[in-house]
Amino acid sequence: MAKELTAIEWRSDQWLFQFGGLRPDNVLEYFSQSPFWDSSSNNAILKMQTQFNDLQQASYNLSSMVGIEFAVTHQEPPALFIITKFRRSSPTKVVPLAVYYIVDGNTYEAPNLYSIISTRMLSSVKKVEEAFEIARKHSEFHPSIGYSWKETLEQKNTRKAALKDKDS
Repeated sequence: MAKELTAIEWRSDQWLFQFGGLRPDNVLEYFSQSPFWDSSSNNAILKMQTQFNDLQQASYNLSSMVGIEFAVTHQEPPALFIITKFRRSSPTKVVPLAVYYIVDGNTYEAPNLYSIISTRMLSSVKKVEEAFEIARKHSEFHPSIGYSWKETLEQKNTRKAALKDKDS
């Protein structure tokens, strides 16, 4: 089972200083230093195969490989980069697995849709429970009349005065 990494923030000030910040041409290299990187990805395989020869990784076509790959899917340099992790099963079929974002050098994993919806539903249910608890505290039960709202003497007098004013 995959580790839950959405609560992690990763940053390498040393790398950013050494390479002069993030640019479109080095953001995947920066990302490869993070705990979010998959060392068995197609990107990592190509990097290992081309590191000691004159061929550049860019000359290889990732779309012809099958497996996990990372791609920069949106960028607003130098502040924002969005990287998507895909599972490629053919040159034309890719399935997104995770989304990561880098904001001013800080790297995060975006939560998946299930996590967002379940968190929102849980907080909604909690608010409904709180509302029912408040309503329960303001109600009372009597066997002959059933449920009714508790009123303080002041509230009861205010209600009666309002009814008298309405009748007159």
